[in-house]
Amino acid sequence: MQKPTVSSVARFMGRSIFLGSMAASAAFAQDAPATAEVENADIVVTATKRAEPVRDISASVTAFDEASLENIGARSFVDYLTRTPGVVFNQTVPGNSTAIIRGVATTTGIAQAQGTTGYFINDVPMTEPFYSGGIPDLDTFDVDNVAVLRGPQGTLFGSASLGGAINYQARRPDLNSVDVHVRGTLETVAHGDEGYSANAMVNVPIVNDALAVRGVLSHRSIAGFVDNIGTDDDNSNRTTINGGRVQVTMKPADGTDLNYLFLRQVEKTRDAGGVEPELGTFEKSTLIAEPFRYETNIHNLRLDQDLGFATLIATATHRKKEFSGTQDFSTFAGGALLDFAPIAFLEPGKIKGDSFEVRLASPVGERFEYIVGLFHDRTSEKISNVLDAPAAAGVFGSSVLLEALVDIDAKESAVFGEGSFRVSDAFKITAGGRLFHTELDSTTTTGAGPFTGPVTTVEEGGSSETGFSPKLALTWTPNDDVMVYGLVSKGFRFGGPNIANDPVFEIPSQFDSDSLWNYELGTRLTLADGKLLLDGTIYWVNWSDIQVTQRSPSGFTYTANAGKARNRGFEAGLTWRPIRDLTVQSSVTYLDGELRRDFVTGAVVIPEGTTLPGASKWQTATSISYNARQAKYAPLLSLSHRYVSKAPGELTPSPQTQGGYNLFDARAGATLGHFEATLFLENIGDVRGISQATLGLVRGPIDYYVRPRTFGLTLDYRL
Repeated sequence: MQKPTVSSVARFMGRSIFLGSMAASAAFAQDAPATAEVENADIVVTATKRAEPVRDISASVTAFDEASLENIGARSFVDYLTRTPGVVFNQTVPGNSTAIIRGVATTTGIAQAQGTTGYFINDVPMTEPFYSGGIPDLDTFDVDNVAVLRGPQGTLFGSASLGGAINYQARRPDLNSVDVHVRGTLETVAHGDEGYSANAMVNVPIVNDALAVRGVLSHRSIAGFVDNIGTDDDNSNRTTINGGRVQVTMKPADGTDLNYLFLRQVEKTRDAGGVEPELGTFEKSTLIAEPFRYETNIHNLRLDQDLGFATLIATATHRKKEFSGTQDFSTFAGGALLDFAPIAFLEPGKIKGDSFEVRLASPVGERFEYIVGLFHDRTSEKISNVLDAPAAAGVFGSSVLLEALVDIDAKESAVFGEGSFRVSDAFKITAGGRLFHTELDSTTTTGAGPFTGPVTTVEEGGSSETGFSPKLALTWTPNDDVMVYGLVSKGFRFGGPNIANDPVFEIPSQFDSDSLWNYELGTRLTLADGKLLLDGTIYWVNWSDIQVTQRSPSGFTYTANAGKARNRGFEAGLTWRPIRDLTVQSSVTYLDGELRRDFVTGAVVIPEGTTLPGASKWQTATSISYNARQAKYAPLLSLSHRYVSKAPGELTPSPQTQGGYNLFDARAGATLGHFEATLFLENIGDVRGISQATLGLVRGPIDYYVRPRTFGLTLDYRL
């Protein structure tokens, strides 16, 4: 693997330090949460698999707690990830939208491979080893915190976290207090229709200090704004999200905590909102609707046992996903099959997985701290690919033109550990690693049919790998107001099989795993008696054997390993509270992510120096909020701005572009007793920002837009 030379790193860091010197460091939300209370900035997260204040962690972490999310009106990924330094959120269909961290991606969509960003719920991995069965976008209502970890997290979190990880922590039951929170929202979307949402939480202690139950229900009806002129359906991209969870916490003895979590969420989109630019701003034209559905179910049991010298944490999780998607393929193969139109490409799938982890963590604050653990996961995926044309039944005796069933059985086992030793009061050394073994077996069964011939074929494949992901960090903390750290870490992800079979082009049957090295230098400053936080990171990433989604000359999609990439940049920002009730926050991100070697896809060369998909060079986020919590009616006023520069949507010679837009939002609220009312106006300028752009498999260029101007009212009741 090619490492950066000392001179190249020095040249880059010299330029970057100049740009980021506003903090002598950099990175606003990186380590400081988006909160209106600077003195309460130390949200406790589990970014290191132990509970630690976020600003004590020698890594790039952004944390949002429930209060900070409420201040910006965040309900889903798009509301807070777009405000997080180093993260680009490619909003498309709910459940099918990806986040890219530090530009580590070769597609802005779902690829036929493991993703580069890890998604976790209560530390439970939700990223599949081969193909995503949906990314559950949980409502932030009653969340404890959401932590965004930038840089590879392979040492503690395993595969699929090449670029970083997003960890959602649900709030645990309160063992002593009855708690009720109800929320309702009504909103109207320009060029679209109306939407609404309802949330409810009830916490009930069954036995004080020993047993409690907490339940959460959420419903959201998201307004549509895209008209499908082919099916004559206005505002066709309407989405409903129904979800809920139940948590039971039991404390049978001092030092023993048992927690059970059941979570379920279903996301249903009536018709994917990808528009065709040549038709009109908010128009698409398909012969059939393109609905998507994602369902997620989780059962998680966790034991926390205080052993005195350390804490034992043991978790067992069973997860199940079901998904289905439909796309209009009537013009497939250059329109050669239009006589059989409409033609639908159907992709239903089921995923089951079991994860087990046991770890031992020493108390925080000692001269030597450690965490060691064992991890095992087994996941099975069953995915169908069906090309269906009802009109073809009279000719071929069946409407199915093509059917392929893919069975995946994957395992990941690991031993991991991390230790920190304080050489002195100011210096700390942290070293860790993960010894892992992965296995993936695949069986692809292609049924007989008009496209495949009269014989059913079965192809089997497999991959197996043993590797090690190390991590080393040096931290200098001369006093409580200054921290500087340097970090080197490695990440990896699964290899896998290719499903497609092109009769005129030899598609490789397998693709290998890929990995990257991350080098970063970060700092955090606390100034002006805690009223000013300046935080930041400069980083350099070398990515080898990158997995790239490609297309054969006949248009079939497959994955291959294609050379190297290099990403570098900085994340800088501040949180300033000049007076008690006024908070100003600002962040800036610079990213330079590009290929470092030519590669060939089909008959086309993608040259060295090509910008990676979704790798916007610049992002900024700024907010000013006034929240007089101690005053009568506790008035809240806030204004925020987000900017993301243009970036290619795909890794192709002439890609569609996305980004390049500014968004302004405003909020105003007040509290009276147990009730709180908040008015909000999002995308004030009604900007036509493109959140994802792609050259579709069949219909040509497809754009997904950010939601148009939205006005709404939220009412909260807290007991």
